[in-house]
Amino acid sequence: MMQILKTSAELDEFIADSHDSPVVIFKHSATCPFSARAQEQVANAKHDLKIGAIVVQYAPDLKTEIAEKLDTEHQSPQAIIVHKGKAVEHYWREAIKKSTLEEKIRELSAAEM
Repeated sequence: MMQILKTSAELDEFIADSHDSPVVIFKHSATCPFSARAQEQVANAKHDLKIGAIVVQYAPDLKTEIAEKLDTEHQSPQAIIVHKGKAVEHYWREAIKKSTLEEKIRELSAAEM
C-alpha cells in the first residue's frame, strides 16, 4: 500500500506507524530514470508493505525533514526502512530492489515474534 506523504504531520504519523510494524519511506524524482526503475521495484513489493512516498521536486522541505528526523543523508531515489521510529536500513538507486525490501521487513517482523 503506497501513501503519498505531503505534510510534516503525515510524515510524523507514518513514522509513528513504524512502532507497530516496519514501514518504507520512498523518496524519488519525477524526472530521473533511476527513480523510475526504483519506483517500479517499490511498487511491486508485497501489497501489505506500508510505503510512504514523496516526489522530491514537489516536497523539498519534507525531503529535508525526513533526512533530519531519521538521521540519514538525503539521496534520490532512496528507500528507507523505518522500524520503531528509527531508520534501520536505507537503499539508493540500483540497491532499491523489491526482494531486498521484502527480506529486510521479514527479518524485522520475525525478530518481533
